[in-house]
Amino acid sequence: MNQSPKDTKVNCEQFLSELEALPADRPGMAKPEELLTRIPEVAREHAARCTDCEEALQDFAETRRELEGMRKGLPEAGPWFTVRVMAAIRAKEAEMEEKSEGVWAGVRRLAPRLVAFAAVLLVLGGTWAIEVRQSEHARGPEMKPAESLFEAAPSAPLNDDIVASTYPGQKP
Repeated sequence: MNQSPKDTKVNCEQFLSELEALPADRPGMAKPEELLTRIPEVAREHAARCTDCEEALQDFAETRRELEGMRKGLPEAGPWFTVRVMAAIRAKEAEMEEKSEGVWAGVRRLAPRLVAFAAVLLVLGGTWAIEVRQSEHARGPEMKPAESLFEAAPSAPLNDDIVASTYPGQKP
């Protein structure tokens, strides 16, 4: 079967993505033969025909073997490891969120105090207004002259002679 270079490139990319998708969960599975049994048949046939993919398979298997050796030296995670890591992540996210919000975090802390202060002022102001109103009713109705634009009763005429005689700079 003769494949064009474009088809070969697509098949090579598919083969490499199949290799990368393999989980590295079982030790001893990093041999090229073992890796080939875990990928689809089409990718296996391509690896048998393509020298570049055969070399990539050998490199991939060698890399997996070296990583297995590194993993053996690591200590096992304790039962509370995940809980502590997740708590540290939540704390870091909360810290970053507080930094990003800045002023609004302070406003949120101040808001309940402002509401309480406004409620106290409302109660005090309402009490004062009721007391003033009750004291006005207790005094009784007062007759105040009606104010208008026009005077209802004519005012007394001004005596200009008296005003002029009281001015010290003039003689009568």
